[in-house]
Amino acid sequence: MVWRGYWVVAGEEKSAEENEVDKLPNQVECLTFVVHGIGQYHRAQQGENSQFFKEVSRVRKLAMKYQLERMEEQGQGEGSQPSGRIEFLPLEWYGPIHVDVGIGNRLKNVTLKSVSSLRDFANFALADVMVYLDDQWRERIHEELLRKMANLWKLFSERTSDYSGEVAVIGHFLGSVIMFDLMQKGLEKLPQGLHCSPSKDTSGSPKKTMVSAPAKPANVATPGSIDRKGIKILKDHMAKGNIAPLAKGGHAAYEHPVPRCLFAVGSPLGMFLSIRLSQKAQRASRYFRGLDVRWPAVSEGRGWRMFNVFHPDDPIAYRIEPLLNPAYASMNPRVVPHKGGLRWNHQIKSWFSTSASKSPDGGMWDLEGQETFEEVLVVPTEDPASFFEEKPARQSVVTVDRVDYALQVSAFESMNEMLSAIHSHFSYWENEDLLRFIVDQIFESLQTPSKARSSK
Repeated sequence: MVWRGYWVVAGEEKSAEENEVDKLPNQVECLTFVVHGIGQYHRAQQGENSQFFKEVSRVRKLAMKYQLERMEEQGQGEGSQPSGRIEFLPLEWYGPIHVDVGIGNRLKNVTLKSVSSLRDFANFALADVMVYLDDQWRERIHEELLRKMANLWKLFSERTSDYSGEVAVIGHFLGSVIMFDLMQKGLEKLPQGLHCSPSKDTSGSPKKTMVSAPAKPANVATPGSIDRKGIKILKDHMAKGNIAPLAKGGHAAYEHPVPRCLFAVGSPLGMFLSIRLSQKAQRASRYFRGLDVRWPAVSEGRGWRMFNVFHPDDPIAYRIEPLLNPAYASMNPRVVPHKGGLRWNHQIKSWFSTSASKSPDGGMWDLEGQETFEEVLVVPTEDPASFFEEKPARQSVVTVDRVDYALQVSAFESMNEMLSAIHSHFSYWENEDLLRFIVDQIFESLQTPSKARSSK
């Protein structure tokens, strides 16, 4: 059974909500996996409403509501056939940590008795981060997710006749880091995009690039993470039958398409990448191979898109763009629209900013070039053929779509930054602006590059 991420509380609501679902087109344009952050196992123990698949059902309801609004706005109501819909499935990764081994329960034996509720949170939530920093545990989590994603994608494809095969991922907090690391296993296969050679022939019908577990354990690591001890442990586990081989005869047993979009929500990915890059001389852009390129035209192609979405007061969220180009550290992230525009408090702030930018004689400074610059992310790069040289022969730049996107702070949140910081990190799944943004960006990304550009 494939769980669609849809759950109804009361029987009275069921008929009305099922009728709403029936209004959506049968064709599925994209299957979106929703990946939780830390502490999900601990939350699931607190009550039924905290179980992750029920949280994803709320995500799906908000997305469904907006998809119906899009259909009406685009004149795709009664009597017309919209292109398709987006489906959402929950993807849990805490099983190997808390279900199979019971790390949190093991920690109870060494936990102090004071402030028990806070220490329980540390055992079941903060411990998730510590576990993921361990090389062997990281690979075990990756293998579990690869298997789950491949099985769910295969089942969904088999049981949904009108499905395009496209995949997107939404990852919250540590879940976004895990999915970003998993994507590294498939980016080297992408024929188009950032750091991909434009000389390759990509004519004919496009073929989906698959993420799969390689046959050799030595190749399953994220950049710079595996060591000989980890390889030995993996081999020992496979010999004992604890881990099933992920590939047989050179063909991967578990595989799924490279996600078209990755939404990192309230993500510390910027911090993780900063730490990794501090240990080796490597461009951050190498972690983003295959990212959609907007310019130059010779490099333009359809690979994947990255969206780092955060609440401005989220204390755990970090930016990514300054890693790709330090000049963007002083440039504001793009703003996620609130019902198509700005909240009133942001409108006032924007008005004051515009007034401050006026010259003394009443004219406006020339901001046209800056506005154009803010629409794209300029990434310094080098000739792919010279990547392994100490000093690349040719330096150049490409432009890609912006990566950092900030949600708008409400007027109430702007009154108390501390309360907003506490609430913001745990409120993403209920944020309508976020879900509207995700739906819009997925549909736009599924268009051909030229068609998507013309619609902007």
